[in-house]
Amino acid sequence: MIKLQCLPSVAVWSLFLTAALPAVGITIQPGVQVGTLSQLAEVSGLVASRSLPGTLWVHNDSGDSARFFGISTSGNVLETISLTGATATDWEDIAIGPKSGGGNYVYLGDIGDNSANRIFGINIYRVVEPLVAGNAAIAAADYTKVTLVYQGLIPKNAESLMVDPLTNDIFVITKASTGQVYRAPSTIFNTPGTTATLALMGNLNVTLPNPTAADISPDGLHILIRNTSTTAYLFERGAAQSVWNALQGVGIPVTLKPEAQGEAIGWAADGSGFYTTSEWNGAGARPVWYYAFSVPEPASGQILLCGLLPLIVGKLWRGRRYTAAAKVDI
Repeated sequence: MIKLQCLPSVAVWSLFLTAALPAVGITIQPGVQVGTLSQLAEVSGLVASRSLPGTLWVHNDSGDSARFFGISTSGNVLETISLTGATATDWEDIAIGPKSGGGNYVYLGDIGDNSANRIFGINIYRVVEPLVAGNAAIAAADYTKVTLVYQGLIPKNAESLMVDPLTNDIFVITKASTGQVYRAPSTIFNTPGTTATLALMGNLNVTLPNPTAADISPDGLHILIRNTSTTAYLFERGAAQSVWNALQGVGIPVTLKPEAQGEAIGWAADGSGFYTTSEWNGAGARPVWYYAFSVPEPASGQILLCGLLPLIVGKLWRGRRYTAAAKVDI
């Protein structure tokens, strides 16, 4: 293997390019049905457990109580976790993120607002991820609830919640013809019982009407957003990039398997792929799909021509166009 070490200043240029351009050779395999979901009627959110291998955390849409479920990847319900005293106006998505000192938090997004009339805000519940299997009731003292209002105090409907595993910041994407991205810092959970503001970051720059779910890979470097159609978009995040900067980059379209009403997407715990499933919508049993994902490692013997990088970046800054092709096999 040949290595060429760059001067620090040149390494910065290399980092800039890595952040700005999509990787070549990303592969997403066609979806494979790994399970069948029949015990839960309206699964609207999905994340992979970090503490219980082979378990997916899911929840129902509006109409259920304040609870979430552990299911196997084959679709069988394994446990029910209830939040004592919590409300479930319209739970729409679920996320997961690391906990300081070890372990993880599960975030439950009571963010749906079909009539856009929740003037007093939406709610997100944060609970410590269970470490052992089995049914449980979490006391009110053992979870944290935050209330959020949108910048401008205008209620909005949303079904997509994600947590940045690198910062634990919260992101909500509105369900509209053009989804808007809102952010709240992780520090909102330091003062439970107060109302915080979701700051508008901007509009999604891809054609994905009415997004219904989103998730960030465990390493924080890949972001998935979907709607109820067979379309999702994958965004890559470069070193030192924020989530919002990544979402302004090149969105790579991904074709999903047809689903009755697809409202859930979540990365596998090891980042090697992702899962999707659907609400009932009269379809009866619904498949649980798995899509294998890979990013190639740099080839042995690959040489980085460090001396050329400042010249390339200089050309970019002087206005020359540069087009990078990203390959997605589906």
